[in-house]
Amino acid sequence: MAFGSRSAGLDNKAKAVIISVAAVIVILGGILIYLAVKANEDNKAAALKYNFNKFYPDTYNTVEELKADADYDDDGISNANEIVLKTGVITPDTDSDGIIDSDEVKYGTEPRNADSDGDGIKDGIEVRAGLDPLSLISDGVTKDADRKFTRTIPFAEGQVTVKGTADIYGATIDKLTLNSVASNAGALTAPYEFHMDTPFDSAELIFSYDKEMLTMSGIKEPDLMIYRFDPYTKRYEPVNATHGEGKMSCTLTGNGVYVLGAENVIHTSAEAYNSAQMNVHLLIDNSGSMYPKSVQSTSNENDVDFKRLVFANNFALALDNSVKFSISVFTYDFKTLCEFDPNKSNVLSAINRIRKLGAGFDGTSVERALMLGLESFTDEMRSERNIIVLLTDGISTDTAGYTRTEIIRLAKAKNVTIMTIGLGDEVDTDLLTRIASATGGSYYPISEAKILEGLYSTMIASMEDDIVDDDFDGKPDSYTLFDTGFDPDFNGFSFGNFKSKTNDTLDFGMVMLARDWFRGGVKNSGENEEEKISYTFEGTTINTSEPLRKVILQTMQEKWTKPDTYLNFLCGGDTLKVLPDDARDSQDKGWFKIDIPYTDAGTDWQKAEILVPNHTASTMRQKYSENDYEMLRAIHYYETFRDSGDSFRLNSEEDFSKVRNILATGTPIVTKILWENDDGSCSSRFVLMTTLRRDLEDPDIFKIKVYDVNSKFINTIIFERSPRISGTSDGDFTYTATWDNKHVSLSCWLTEAN
Repeated sequence: MAFGSRSAGLDNKAKAVIISVAAVIVILGGILIYLAVKANEDNKAAALKYNFNKFYPDTYNTVEELKADADYDDDGISNANEIVLKTGVITPDTDSDGIIDSDEVKYGTEPRNADSDGDGIKDGIEVRAGLDPLSLISDGVTKDADRKFTRTIPFAEGQVTVKGTADIYGATIDKLTLNSVASNAGALTAPYEFHMDTPFDSAELIFSYDKEMLTMSGIKEPDLMIYRFDPYTKRYEPVNATHGEGKMSCTLTGNGVYVLGAENVIHTSAEAYNSAQMNVHLLIDNSGSMYPKSVQSTSNENDVDFKRLVFANNFALALDNSVKFSISVFTYDFKTLCEFDPNKSNVLSAINRIRKLGAGFDGTSVERALMLGLESFTDEMRSERNIIVLLTDGISTDTAGYTRTEIIRLAKAKNVTIMTIGLGDEVDTDLLTRIASATGGSYYPISEAKILEGLYSTMIASMEDDIVDDDFDGKPDSYTLFDTGFDPDFNGFSFGNFKSKTNDTLDFGMVMLARDWFRGGVKNSGENEEEKISYTFEGTTINTSEPLRKVILQTMQEKWTKPDTYLNFLCGGDTLKVLPDDARDSQDKGWFKIDIPYTDAGTDWQKAEILVPNHTASTMRQKYSENDYEMLRAIHYYETFRDSGDSFRLNSEEDFSKVRNILATGTPIVTKILWENDDGSCSSRFVLMTTLRRDLEDPDIFKIKVYDVNSKFINTIIFERSPRISGTSDGDFTYTATWDNKHVSLSCWLTEAN
C-alpha cells in the first residue's frame, strides 16, 4: 500500500512535470507564433512604407492635363498632332538636326531622322549650305559629302573664314564672359571660342581693334599678339599672326579660345589674377542726395537707411581674411578712412564711421574719386590682384579735369579692375559702363538701395574663378557664364516644400519668395485682396535683411512633415490612414488632413491621408509663434501670383539672350519645368534658376543650376543647342533640355508680387 501510494505520488509528479513542460511549449509556441506574425507585419509595414516613400516626392509635382490644342514647344504643331506624328511635345526639334518639327514638313524631311538622305550630313546643315537634304547629289554631279564650301562667320570684334565640306555650316564662334580674361589688363578683346565637330580644310581668324582704345590703354600696335587661352592651365600661348590696318589675323589649326592681347602685359596680369593676394578699394559716394530732405532739401533720398554701409560690411565679411581693404568716401572731396588692411575689425570700423561723417555738399566727381583711388595702389601691388568697387548715385558735377582715357590708362598700368554700381536714375550710365568694361569689370545698375544688401554676393560670384569643376572629380569642366551668387545652403529655406489645405504644392510661392528675399525685395507686409490673403512681419522677429536660411519654423520641425512617421501601414479599407494619436495631436496644433490619390499592390487603398499645416488656423499662431504663422501666410501670399505676370519659353537664341540679361543683373529666375509622363499627362515643378554654365569642351552643352525646394541637392538642367534654320540668319539655335533623365521644357516667369 505504501509502495502504491508512493507510485501514485510519482505519477502525479510526472503528470505535473509533463503539464508544465507542455504549458511552456504552448507558451513558447505562442510567443514564436506571435513573433513570426509580428515579424511578418513589420516586414509588410516596412515594404509598404518603402513603396510610399518612393511615391510621395512625386506628389509635389503639379499634374497638368495635356492640352490637345496647345503647342507646348512653340514649334508650330499642336500637342495633338505631335502625338500623331510621334514628335516631341516639349521639344521643338525632335531629331536635333536644326530644322524645327513644323519646318520638316516644308522641306519634306523626316522629323525623327536627323539625316533624311543618309549622306552623313544633318538635314539642317544641308539646308544652310544650299544643298537638298533629300538627295545624295544635289547638283547632279558631285556627292554632297564631297563638295567644298567657304563660309565667313562675323562676330563683334572680327570674323572667322572657314573652308571645308558642308559641315563647316555647323561651326560656331562664341564670345565667352570669363572674368579671368576680362580682368586681364593685357586683353584687348573678349575671348572667343571657335569650335567645329568635324575636320576642316582651313580657317582664318581676324581680330579688329580700335586704335583709340590702344592709346587709352597705353599699348603700342607692335606689341599686339593673338593668344590661345588654355582654360586648364589659364595660360596664354601666342600664335603666329600678321598685322594689318587695324586688324590682326592668324591661321587656326583646331578648336580653341582666342583673344587679342598685348605681349608681356597679358602674362603679368595673368600671374596677378592667380596671386594669393587680393586688394580691394571701396569708393562710396557720400553726397547729400543719399540723405533725407531734412539734410538736403533737393535730395533724392536714395539711401537714407545707409544700405550702402550694409553692402560694404557684407562685401568685406564675405571675402577671405587675407584680402586687404581700403575704404574711402567721396563727393568732390575725397577722404580715405582706412588704408589697405586685412584686419576686418579695422575695415568694418572704418565703414561704420561713414554714418557719423554727415553728408558732403561740394558736388560729386566720380572721375576724381577713381583717379585718387587708383593712385592708392602702389607699384609693388601690380603683381597682385587689384579691384576698385565704386558706388555712386549721381552724375559728376565736376570732372576735376580727369578724362575717361586717363582713368582707363592708369587702371591698365596699375593692373586694377574697376567695378561700378549706379544707384537710382540720375547716374552717368555710359561713363560707369565704359570704364568698367574697359578694365575688365562690370556695371551694376541698382534701382533701390535695399537691393544693395544682397548685391555683394553677386559681385563676389563674378570675381571668383569662372572655370569650375562641376562633377567634383578634381578637373575643371565648365565655364561659368553668369552666376547670381544665390547659394541654396545660405539663401534657401531651412525646410522643404510642403502641401497645405488649399495647395497641393507651394513650390512657386517658395522659390518666388526666396528670389525676392535674396535680392532684398520682400516687403514687410503684403496683401492680395483678390485672393483674400495677407501677411505681415511686423511684430515678429523675422528680419528680411538676414539670410532666409536663418528663418527656422517650429511648425516645420514637427514629425508631421514626414508621412511615413504617422501613417498606419497596417490599416485596412480604401484609405491609408493617419494613426489616431497623431490625428488628434496634430489637429490640436492647427494641422489639417487632406487626401491624395494612392494605391499600393496587395492593398485596397485608393487614397492616403496627409497632414498639412493650415495657414488660416488661429491655433497655428497660438501653439507655435507669430513667426510661424506669418511666414506660412507669406508663402501662400506669394503662391497666389502663380498664374500672373509675363513668361517665355526657353527654346531659341533670343530666349537664351533674355536669360543671360536677367542673370547678369544678379537676379535668379523663377522657372517652370514641364515634362510628359508615360501616360500622356504632364507634370511640372517650379525652381529658381541661379547659375548658367557651359561645358569646357563642347560649346553646344549648357548647364543651368537651379534651387529646387523639393530636393536636398543642387539640381542641374542640361541644355544642348543645335544650329537652327531661321531665314537668312545662321546665328540662331534650338535648345533641347534634359533634367532627371527626361526631356523637359523650361518657361521663365517674370512675375512680381504686388
